[in-house]
Amino acid sequence: MTDRAYLSGTRPRAAARHKLFEPVVLRQDGAPLRAHMLDLSVSGALLHAERPPASGAHVTIAGELLTVSGRVVWMRGKRFGVQFELPITQAMVQMALRVRV
Repeated sequence: MTDRAYLSGTRPRAAARHKLFEPVVLRQDGAPLRAHMLDLSVSGALLHAERPPASGAHVTIAGELLTVSGRVVWMRGKRFGVQFELPITQAMVQMALRVRV
């Protein structure tokens, strides 16, 4: 059996991503930055900011019910991916999804 992701050199995501549009405060070195979380999983998140942090930056993301720290692992334009230092639980993901108004 051939795996298309394997052949293309990419790996499939280990954790399911859930779309949302949640305003958050991003902190890098204590400085606040407004951002929006566009998707969330137990291992990371996709965010958007007018001035995104550089790849490799350590950040803290604070939302209405969720605060988590991680590292920016990629950046393209105003979008960037954060891998959490420690995975969050699936229950925390579901709680964040229910908060959306």
